[in-house]
Amino acid sequence: MARLIPLSAPAACNRLEVSDSDLASIERDALVRMLWLVYLVRDFETAVLDLKDADLVHGPAHTSVGQEAVAAAIAEVLRKDDMVGSTHRAHGHFVAKALAYYAPEGFQPLRDALTPAMQIAVDRTLAEIMGLRDGWCGGRGGSMHLYDGKSGNLGSNAIVGGGIPLATGAAWAQRFLGKDSLVVSVFGDGAINQGCFHEVANMAALWDIPIIYLVENNLYAVGTSTDISSCLGDLAQRSLSYGIDSVIVDGMNPVALYLALKEATEHIRQEPHPYFIEAKTYRFYHHAGRIAGSAFGYRDKQEEDAWLTRDPVHVLPQKMMAAGLLTDEENQALIKCAQEAVTHALDYCTIMEGSKRIIPEAKWPAADSVLDNVRSQMPAPVNTPVASSEEQKEITYVQAISSVTLRAMERDPRVVVLGEEVANLRGGAYGATKGIKEVFPDRLINTPISETGFVGIGGGAAAVGLHPVVEIMFPDFALMASDQLFNQIGKLRHMYGGQISFPYILRTRVAIGYGYGGQHSMDPAGFFAQFPGWRVVAPSTPYDYIGLFNTAMTCQDPVLIMEHGLLYAEKGMVPADSLDFQVPYGSANVVREGTDLTVLTYLYEVRPCLAAAEELAQSGLSVEVIDLRTVDYIGMDYETIGNSLHKTGSLLIIEQAPYSLGIGGRLADEVQRRFFDFLDCPVGRLSGLDLPNPVSRRLEQVVVPSISQIKTSMQQGAQHRF
Repeated sequence: MARLIPLSAPAACNRLEVSDSDLASIERDALVRMLWLVYLVRDFETAVLDLKDADLVHGPAHTSVGQEAVAAAIAEVLRKDDMVGSTHRAHGHFVAKALAYYAPEGFQPLRDALTPAMQIAVDRTLAEIMGLRDGWCGGRGGSMHLYDGKSGNLGSNAIVGGGIPLATGAAWAQRFLGKDSLVVSVFGDGAINQGCFHEVANMAALWDIPIIYLVENNLYAVGTSTDISSCLGDLAQRSLSYGIDSVIVDGMNPVALYLALKEATEHIRQEPHPYFIEAKTYRFYHHAGRIAGSAFGYRDKQEEDAWLTRDPVHVLPQKMMAAGLLTDEENQALIKCAQEAVTHALDYCTIMEGSKRIIPEAKWPAADSVLDNVRSQMPAPVNTPVASSEEQKEITYVQAISSVTLRAMERDPRVVVLGEEVANLRGGAYGATKGIKEVFPDRLINTPISETGFVGIGGGAAAVGLHPVVEIMFPDFALMASDQLFNQIGKLRHMYGGQISFPYILRTRVAIGYGYGGQHSMDPAGFFAQFPGWRVVAPSTPYDYIGLFNTAMTCQDPVLIMEHGLLYAEKGMVPADSLDFQVPYGSANVVREGTDLTVLTYLYEVRPCLAAAEELAQSGLSVEVIDLRTVDYIGMDYETIGNSLHKTGSLLIIEQAPYSLGIGGRLADEVQRRFFDFLDCPVGRLSGLDLPNPVSRRLEQVVVPSISQIKTSMQQGAQHRF
C-alpha cells in the first residue's frame, strides 16, 4: 500500500525571544551606540520629511520611521570591512553604516565628540538626498540611490529586489578572494516575492556565499499587506526550501536584532554560508511622506497605535535606564548629540532666508556634470602589428573564444567565467570554453538556469574586485535578466556618480540561421545599444575576436561581445606566438574599398555583403564594405563612416536583426545628422523582417536578407535610388 514518508527539513527556522535580562549580555558601549544611532536616524529622517514638505527634496522620500532598530543593530554588529546592500528605504541603513565606518575605533558618543569624517558622512548623505553637488553621488542618486563603497555601502536601489543579486555577488567575491568579510542584503517584505531573490538564494546556498538576507517585514508593500501577498505569514520559513537557516526577531528591538546578527555573523565567519533574518517591524508613516497609512484605508488607527507603543526611540532608553545602564542625563546627552549632527547637516545643505530654508545656488551640481561618468575612460590600446605569414596560424572562431578567455584567466587571477553548462560537455554547449576546465576548474563555474541570478551575481562581484566573463547561451535569454543588465549594471556607474565600475564581459551567441525559432534567434545589438552604459562589440573574424576581447578586458565598463553561431567554424589567421594583441574599441574595419556605395554591416552579414560586392564588381559597381565591429551608438567609428561617405555619397545599412529592433534606424539618423552634406540620396536599410524567426528552413530564409536582396539593394544604392 502506498504511504507518505515525512522528510526532515534541510534547515531550521526559529523565533528568537529576548527578555529585559538580555541587556546585560551586551556591552554597555554597544547599547549606547545603538541608542544614539536610533535617535540620529529618527532625527535625520524627520529632517528629510521637513525638507520634503518645504519642497527642498525633489522626488519621493521613503523613510523608515519606526524601523530604526534594524539600522542601529546592523551598524553596531558589522565590521568596517563588511558591506550592506539596501533598498529604496535606506536612509537609516546608509547613514548608520557610514557613521560606524568613519568613527574611530572604540567611539562612544557619551565620551567622544563626532569627528569631522563622521559629520561629513551625515552631511553628504543629506546632500545626496536633496540632489546637491556635495552628495555622495553628486546629487544624481537622491533618496533612493545612495552609494559609498568605502564605508561598505554597496548602494541603495529603487528596483524592488534589484539590489539582492548585486549584494550576493559582492559576498561571493569576498569568499572567492579569501576574505572573511560578509554582506547584509536588506530588503522589504514585498521584495521577497521577486524571482531574483529566489534565484540568488538558491545559488548562495549552493556556493556557500557569506551573506545575510535580512527582510524588514513591516507588513505592507506600499498598501498591500503580507496577508494578501504571501502564502506564509512568517517570511523566514521561505528560506527552508533553499536549505538556509533562518530566525524571526522583533524588529523593533535593537537588542533582539543585535543578538541575532551577532550569532549569524560569527557562524558565517567560521564557515561561510548564507543566513536569513526576518525582522518584524513597522513603518509609522505611509509608503512615502509623513501621512499615516490609516489615512489611505489599508490599515487602521488601532493597529498603528499598538505599534507606536513599541517605538524603539522610547522603549530602548526606558529599558536601559531601568537596568541601570543609562541615566536620564546621559540619555539627554545622546539626544542632543544626534540633534546637533542633523542640524549641522541642515546648515551644510541650506541657509536661512528669513524664516525659510533655501538651497544656495552654489550647492547645486553644475549642469554639464550630468554628462560625466556615463562610461569610464578607455585606456590607450596596445597595438600589436599583424605578424607576417610565417608567424601566423589558422584557427576557428570558436577556438579564438576559448583561447583568448583562457589567456585572460592566465593573465589575471580575478577573471572568472560563469554560465550555464560552461564547465560541462568538454567545453560548454558549443565549445567556447574548451580547455579551460583542465587549467582553472575553480574559476569556470556552472550556474543554474537562473539568468537574473548569475548575471546579477556577476555584476556584484565585478563591483568589488572580480572580472567576470558571463555567458548567456542565447541573446533572447538576456531578457530574463533585463533588470540586472540594464537597470543595474548598465546604469549604476552614472547614477552613483562614477564611484562604481563594472569590469564585466557578457558573451552571447546569435543563432539566426539555425532554425531555433523566435525565442532563440535574437540579435541583441539594438537592444543593448539603447543603454549608454553598455559597450557592444561584434567581432566577425577570429583575429577581431581575440583583439576585441582583450580590449574589453581593459575596460571598466560592461561590454557585450556578440558572437554568431554560423561563424564558430569559420577559420582565420591570428599571430602564432601571442594572444595578447588588441583591436581598438570604436575602430571599424574597411574590409573592401569602393567608390560608388558605402555598406555598413557587422557580425555574420559581413560575409554575404563581401560576396555580393565582389559579384557586382564584375559589372562595374564599386562597393565599399565596412565591418563596424563596435555597434553601440556612442562608440561607433563615425570618422571611418564619414570618410567613406565623402567618397561614395551613398549609404546602405545591412543587418540580420528585424527592421524595428536593429541598430539601422538610429544609425541612419545619426549619419544623416553628422554627414548630411556628403549624402546624395537617403540612407538605405536592408534588415530582417519585423517578426519572430520561424523554425522552417524555407521561411527563415525569407525573414533574413538574402544574397539576391543584398545585391539589389547595393545596385539601388550605387545608383542613388533609395
